[in-house]
Amino acid sequence: MHKAADMRLQQALESEQQARRDAEAKVLKTFDERTALLREEIAREGRSRAEAEAALRRYVDVDIPKLYESLREEAQSRETMEDRIVRRASEEIARLQEAILTEKKAREDTEEALLRMMEDTVAKMRAEIAQERADRETTEETLLKLLEETCNKLNAASQVL
Repeated sequence: MHKAADMRLQQALESEQQARRDAEAKVLKTFDERTALLREEIAREGRSRAEAEAALRRYVDVDIPKLYESLREEAQSRETMEDRIVRRASEEIARLQEAILTEKKAREDTEEALLRMMEDTVAKMRAEIAQERADRETTEETLLKLLEETCNKLNAASQVL
């Protein structure tokens, strides 16, 4: 009975762990895909910036203020994008840590409940065994007394004859 409960508990725990691993894998895959897209976008924008810089160098005397402004905006955009990526990654990490803590707490609570149930069952079984022993000893004592009384009566009856 305990083995079946242990097996069911183990299967439930493994199922929860697998679900957590699947969710983590899905989140990491999504994060990697988005990161790859952002890297591609950054690479494309880097190539665009290089082309723009080459064109601006040719027109440096005319377009220096435009070049300065464009570079400043690009840096700001990159910093904003990096901040957004870091913030999203931090939020995901915090969410995953919270999910892990929640799962750990649930597992610990379940383990504690099972331990208490097993302790209660053991205590109940010990009490039942002690009661059975006491009942058996009482019955044995009663039978011995009856046997002694019968023997005494038989002895008394045989001495009378």
